[in-house]
Amino acid sequence: MTTAAAPSTVTASAPPGYPAAAWRAFLLQLALYRHIWHGTLFSSVLLPILYMVSIGIGVGSYIDPAATGGITYAEFIAPGLVCSVAVMMLGNDMVYPVFGGYEEWGGTYLAQRATPLRPVDILNGHLIYAVGFRPLTACTVVAVVLAFFGVYTSPWAPLAVAASAFVSIAIAPWLFAWCSSLKNDAMLNSVFRFAIMPITLFSGVFFPAEQMPGFLQPLVWASPLWHGTELARAATADVAPALPPAAHLAYLVALAVGGWFVAKRVIARRLSF
Repeated sequence: MTTAAAPSTVTASAPPGYPAAAWRAFLLQLALYRHIWHGTLFSSVLLPILYMVSIGIGVGSYIDPAATGGITYAEFIAPGLVCSVAVMMLGNDMVYPVFGGYEEWGGTYLAQRATPLRPVDILNGHLIYAVGFRPLTACTVVAVVLAFFGVYTSPWAPLAVAASAFVSIAIAPWLFAWCSSLKNDAMLNSVFRFAIMPITLFSGVFFPAEQMPGFLQPLVWASPLWHGTELARAATADVAPALPPAAHLAYLVALAVGGWFVAKRVIARRLSF
């Protein structure tokens, strides 16, 4: 007499807690960065330094300090350059990588979804990489290099890096949601054309925002980079920002929270399977 073997059962792995899961997704982004870091050096480190040499010092020698609030032009643009690095890095980290995460020519999100990671874990891990690791590395390097140009007049200058991180926090989830919603890679250029470049050029980095035409002023005030640059300039040059620092920070945090909920909804829809 034979006894039939009981059928085997497979128990699905329980998803890890949210902090641990986000950390795992972050480690994947970090592992990918180790293979491509040299390709980001020019845009995130060397380009801001070239801006300082050519524009801050070259063109700045012809600009009266009275036009920039009583500080030299190099001192005026230095904090903006530190913060603009955060925006440049988001162009590298949140456009093609996010879009490609859902596609066959990338597929990193699809691969992660085959694990116990949830869509929100994938989102959080990518955001930790984009708004934490990258600003605290590239922006710090740029800030240290710019210090050799003698453009900092305040002991609070290191806080410019913190301001750049808040710029990243405010912009990154919105870029994530935008790029996650695109269905055609031909539309990726629109992200640079209508977001990255306008934010970089028209946020008070290279000239005082007050010099913009009046009808464009609201767009300047809406820019996260303008708020971050105001905070960074207050830290490096000891000049009063346009608004109380708490107001600038509150605006950036509100953008970050709203963007995270939008991005969470979009990635959940794309990866719900």
